Amino acid sequence: FQIYFFAMGGVMEAAAEVWLKIAKTKLQEKLRLLEDNNHHDTATRQKLLEDIAILQKDHDAKISTLEESKKFNQNPQIFARKAVMLLEAVRKNMGPVDLQYAGEKKIRSLNKSENGLGTKILNWFHKEIIRWSKPLGIVDKAGNVLCGTSIGVDMDHLQSHDAAMMTKRDCRTVFIQVAQQSRLRSIFIKNKIERMASELIPKAMKQSTFSDDDWEDRPEWWNSESNASCACQDDLDLLIGILDYGYGGFDCMLNHDFQFCQRVKAEGKKDSKALFTRAAAQTRVNHLTRELHVIDDSEEMTKLVQDRSSRNKSDSPNNSNAGKKTTKSRSGVQPGLHAFFKRPSAESGSPTPNKKQKTPPTSPGNDGDHEVIALDIDSDSSPSTGKRKNDHAGESPENKKQK
Repeated sequence: FQIYFFAMGGVMEAAAEVWLKIAKTKLQEKLRLLEDNNHHDTATRQKLLEDIAILQKDHDAKISTLEESKKFNQNPQIFARKAVMLLEAVRKNMGPVDLQYAGEKKIRSLNKSENGLGTKILNWFHKEIIRWSKPLGIVDKAGNVLCGTSIGVDMDHLQSHDAAMMTKRDCRTVFIQVAQQSRLRSIFIKNKIERMASELIPKAMKQSTFSDDDWEDRPEWWNSESNASCACQDDLDLLIGILDYGYGGFDCMLNHDFQFCQRVKAEGKKDSKALFTRAAAQTRVNHLTRELHVIDDSEEMTKLVQDRSSRNKSDSPNNSNAGKKTTKSRSGVQPGLHAFFKRPSAESGSPTPNKKQKTPPTSPGNDGDHEVIALDIDSDSSPSTGKRKNDHAGESPENKKQK
């Protein structure tokens, strides 16, 4: 399902050669008629001369198109720039896109807009154009995508005066079709056919039903003979056919050996009014593409949340120190308040940590010894502090109690 600009350049050059051949054939036919009608009336001759002038101009334009297509085929990057700039020009002239999906009524209204495609895919395609334009170097200093067409304000192109003007509605119609085809193609490229048939398309069908999508031209036999592995064979074939042939090749697609194409042929022989039209197919394709986009967008959001969650876990302090050795901290019962007022022994000016010392009882009648944990005192203690400690060193408990 992938399309490359290199391959499309070759297709465009081949098409330009066919167009030039057709224009040349038409011009030669008129020139032959002019030679054969030299002896006819003046009015007929004048009409032939006018037709030849128009065909000659068209012939020259087709030569210019062939030269330009050859340049695109030789340098696909130039072709890509031209295509993206043209799409941006169409987008800017199609009008605004409503993305305020607030409330059930508004959601249903927007889902039915744009011929059933909705507006989310149009916004997605706008982001894709921005993503394409950056590596192609067609953005301005502010980061906006540059837009342009072959026929500019100077009107220096051979077909400047013969080109049709696209209204806002025309631009929107073209942009909707290109956005739909691009989004559907990206989903098929991302997922295998087996998953599309067994999971994604059936889910899209259910969501389309919940959205109250009305497919008025749906044939009665649609998806009626689906097998156990695929309950949506006709929808799957339709989506694949549209990606392969496009809407321009819809009639050629109906000659394919798809199951629904065979039924369309049989039905058309019985009733010519019951033909499966291009408009009917586009409505169904738009509904399914819209719901497939919602499913894919939800999956991408879930993956993004999971990636962020795993990244945060890997960056947490607990995981960063997992490979380091940790020392076991000592834990014990918090000492009583009297332990902070014990006096050092007379032999040393500072107490020794974790050393058992005799201390006076904290209450009368309690002559037992108490084991305390002495606190470390920095060597930079002030002289007054040390003096205060040594003043009562070596005194008896009775004297200390009196004091």
